[in-house]
Amino acid sequence: MRICVDLTSLADNFSGIERFALSITKELIKNEKYHWILLFKNTVHKAFEDANAEKIVIKGSNKLLFNQIILPLKMLKIKADRYFFPAFPAPFFFFNTNVFNTIHDLSCWDCPRSNKKYMIAYFRLMYWKASICNKKIVTVSEFSKKRICSILSVKPENIAVVYNGISRHFNAENIDEIKKKQIADKYSLPPSFILSLSTIEPRKNVRLLLDACAELLEEGVVEDIVLAGRKGWKMNDFLSGYQEKFLKHVFFTGFVDDEDLPSVYKMAKLFAFPSQYEGFGIPPLEAMACGTRVISSDAASMPEILGDAAVYFKNQNLNDLKRILKKEIKVVEKNSDYVKCGEQQAKKYSWNREAKKLINFLCECQ
Repeated sequence: MRICVDLTSLADNFSGIERFALSITKELIKNEKYHWILLFKNTVHKAFEDANAEKIVIKGSNKLLFNQIILPLKMLKIKADRYFFPAFPAPFFFFNTNVFNTIHDLSCWDCPRSNKKYMIAYFRLMYWKASICNKKIVTVSEFSKKRICSILSVKPENIAVVYNGISRHFNAENIDEIKKKQIADKYSLPPSFILSLSTIEPRKNVRLLLDACAELLEEGVVEDIVLAGRKGWKMNDFLSGYQEKFLKHVFFTGFVDDEDLPSVYKMAKLFAFPSQYEGFGIPPLEAMACGTRVISSDAASMPEILGDAAVYFKNQNLNDLKRILKKEIKVVEKNSDYVKCGEQQAKKYSWNREAKKLINFLCECQ
């Protein structure tokens, strides 16, 4: 069987969606029973340079033109038994009964202020087309599956839940002092800090975390906050309104290289995840795998994914977040039962196991 996988989005961005596409594909292609055809934009991604698969590079620059015109025209010439789109649905004008689309979440319906109006309209159109023309859908949580069934009227049996996995380099092994200093210097990290990692955009609700920490500072609770990740839309001036005495406790790393992430997680006192909406949410699980305690909102899929291993606050509730932070900041012991619970929760998510589940779905659907 010839299976074509679209990895062209890896050239444009690298968020949780692209991490899923990259990681699940690395596991899929280990199965040599199938002939894998991997599609890339402009150049083969470094993670697949030595992959045992057919690689096709498609040239293009303008994102919309590439995704909706150049990519489908090229794919018409590719003969495959299955076409899998792990990041975003197939191009609007690519029609094939053997297309398997991935819909990570329905934030364009559930959280419409999370993006620009034209992008909300674009994603709604693409997801609607995917549900009508290609009824075989992959998603990343039971929460997202229920929303897809409800909003797009897809039958449950046509949806496979394939969770994200946690890569093995996210673990609780101690880092030596030399490595710790190198990472601290590279990203200008303070000695002790609360970490929050995500694309910094309204839906991720970073402002709520800053509000809580700013009020705690006024109460005499002093903590440095490290915000890791690239800035998204509407966030250029999101620090406006805070006093200078608080801002000196806020640190930005920008994008953190994947090989450095485990060390950054381990150096954090706490990991805070205040997101308003997630289809899955990889960062808190990675933090747990590294032995760091996690505070999370109780929004969307988070209780499903994190189970009993996180401390939850009510979604968008400032006072509840303050209460939880104040309590958890006092807990300094890393090797507590609570931390071990987090490590065990993270071990439930395996790329290898999820890849096997996905292959069964790809091959058994008619």
